[in-house]
Amino acid sequence: MNRYFDNATTSYPKPEEMKRVLAHFYDVPVGSYGRSADEATLSITLKVEELRDRLAAWLDVSEASHILFCENATFGLNAILKGYKPLRKPGSIVWISPMEHNAVMRPLTALCAGNGISYRIMPHLPDGTIDTARLAEEWPGSQTALACINLESNVNGMMQPIESIANELHRLGVPILCDATQLPGTERIEADRLGIDFVAFTGHKGLLGPSGTGGYFIRHPESVEPLTAGGNGVHSESMDITVEMPDRFMAGTPNMLGLVALAESVAHLPAYGITQEQWCDALDEMAEMEGLTVWRSADRKRQGYVCSLTHETLLPSETGDLLLHRHGLITRTGLHCAPLAHRTLGTDKTGTVRISLSPYHTSQDLQLLLTGLRDVLHNR
Repeated sequence: MNRYFDNATTSYPKPEEMKRVLAHFYDVPVGSYGRSADEATLSITLKVEELRDRLAAWLDVSEASHILFCENATFGLNAILKGYKPLRKPGSIVWISPMEHNAVMRPLTALCAGNGISYRIMPHLPDGTIDTARLAEEWPGSQTALACINLESNVNGMMQPIESIANELHRLGVPILCDATQLPGTERIEADRLGIDFVAFTGHKGLLGPSGTGGYFIRHPESVEPLTAGGNGVHSESMDITVEMPDRFMAGTPNMLGLVALAESVAHLPAYGITQEQWCDALDEMAEMEGLTVWRSADRKRQGYVCSLTHETLLPSETGDLLLHRHGLITRTGLHCAPLAHRTLGTDKTGTVRISLSPYHTSQDLQLLLTGLRDVLHNR
């Protein structure tokens, strides 16, 4: 039985192939990515490039070299927001979705304080879905330098209708940054077709990789100043920052162990054992439990494998503790590092119990969860 329902924090279990890489990576001497010509280093460098190509296929981008690796989506979002040149111009506006995570909100708040810029929240529906019909009328104007879209909420699992949003934002001439932290494993992004300018992602959630891995995509590298500078094995005779991609944004020795392990995870991603329809049916069952509110997408077709729960008398922390200590069910309680999303939903005073699935969960595991919920709600 898989009693772990906190995959929106980090995924479990991990693919066996990934664990074997972690166990045996240092059985041979390995130099740094792209720096050495010995067989082991060349082999591992090739693995990293194969990972880049696989991620380019997932993102649907033709320029694989514009995918940069880093330790997580938070680093990628910081690198983009702090390096994007138009955000250094006082008076610029960042237009954001109502479901942004603190990985966007904290660096953005700091930029607003230091650079004289500001942000506006896009018009939206009660579940946090951006209201594309109102985008044009509420557009902040030509000073809008960037739009930030959290593709899948880490609070209620709502997936934004990114195609219609992107079409409208392009019509208004607004570049797009997508936070895809929760999306891998369930949806492709089609960044080229939709004209998305930036994407940030992490390796340790839906991609089933180890912590300390992730990356970001930049369509126009000249529009961003690198967050870090240093050695990258290219033009070592010069002390200027290189322009070649991906080296321009990858100073220093990367997490080669983590990236090679992530490459194995991405190469062996399983399909979800629970269909979206089964998951939504389970959410319907939860919603029928007395006193329980299920925070989810209003549209079943845009429901990711994440939801949140609140109870009319039990605090989320109490519900989570009961699920853990009575049934061994691991969930997460609190604000999930997304206070803006909670304000949008109206759950900011108490937070929620969050439940998030893995590809490895089965219908039997789902029934275990439902049984545990019924017990803690009716026998408290």
